[in-house]
Amino acid sequence: MVWFRVLAAAAMMGGSPAVLAQTAPGSLAEASGFFKAPPLDGCTITIEDLVKGGSEALRGQWIVQKGPGETGLAAGGRIEMQPLPQRTGELLRLGFRNGRLVADSAVLGIMPIGVQDRAPVQPGTGLRAESVGRGDLADGTEVYLDQLALGALPCGADQLLRLNLRAERDTGTGEALRQDIRLFLIDQSRMSGTYRETGPGGRLERGLITLLRR
Repeated sequence: MVWFRVLAAAAMMGGSPAVLAQTAPGSLAEASGFFKAPPLDGCTITIEDLVKGGSEALRGQWIVQKGPGETGLAAGGRIEMQPLPQRTGELLRLGFRNGRLVADSAVLGIMPIGVQDRAPVQPGTGLRAESVGRGDLADGTEVYLDQLALGALPCGADQLLRLNLRAERDTGTGEALRQDIRLFLIDQSRMSGTYRETGPGGRLERGLITLLRR
């Protein structure tokens, strides 16, 4: 599934007062050229330290892994969802342009990245466990990131900084293709969260998404 040409920081993941700050798009700043980035701990680094140079640790190539999830098309006034398998493929390079962190895609060009502070996860912002193949979890459980792909996490999702992205692309049909991406920043090698994509003809896709250091 493609990524889109223009990415900006997404809306807040919820209305909780515990959400302290959200930067403007692409506002993760490049540190001094003399700065060597230490390992990044998404559980403990402050949003201020990440914005002021800690994001240097995110430089490099990342593999985009989508799924599992579900997709559907509108038919007869309803949307019937079908499961999607896990898909791995596109490479993204994270680096800096004009002092701001961006993702560089060979297909889609330069995409700015924004950041949101840690906060309690909000009900309704995750995916249903059954829709992402997590039959091991109780009915009604929400899944916020792909723990099966990541392995053991050093802390809970509510203790991780977040990279929230929103994308939109013209399809030439009069209907835009839109995607919202909500990532939890774990460390300098792992990010994971959820995405939701809508397109022409009532098309809907949603699932888990993970970025792993190449």
